[in-house]
Amino acid sequence: MNALDRYERFVVPEGTKKVSYERDTKIINAASFTIEREEHTIDNILRMQLHRDPNVLFVGYKLPHPLQYKIIVRIIWFH
Repeated sequence: MNALDRYERFVVPEGTKKVSYERDTKIINAASFTIEREEHTIDNILRMQLHRDPNVLFVGYKLPHPLQYKIIVRIIWFH
């Protein structure tokens, strides 16, 4: 089967960062965060909390593939 072993769903491999940050070059005040070994549970909580901030214009997340345990959170904020 193509799925990862169960422990690989939450254990971050050595040498891999849990969270990586990439600033958007096309949109001012926008960035993407990649969070390794997470799924919808923490992502939805994070999105809802960020929406409470009045300086945040947009927050969204996506799971690139069901067998990849990482999420990409995209944030656009007011300066």
